[in-house]
Amino acid sequence: MGSCDCVVSVVHPPDYSFGDCEVVFNPSKPTNQDVKWTGDAWQFFETGVGGGYADKYDRLKLYVHKLKMGRY
Repeated sequence: MGSCDCVVSVVHPPDYSFGDCEVVFNPSKPTNQDVKWTGDAWQFFETGVGGGYADKYDRLKLYVHKLKMGRY
């Protein structure tokens, strides 16, 4: 599969059932989704729902802003 730039917004505790952390990605349509570490790479955690619209959540505004600023 491919790769994408992401901003980590939340690191989950070790026993969290939906992956290892939440990321915000896709600057043109900011999306948040949980990811998990497979031992070799980060992978989106499949819940059957897909990602959310990150720019609709106040708690994610800072991360959406950082994502849109790009790498520095």
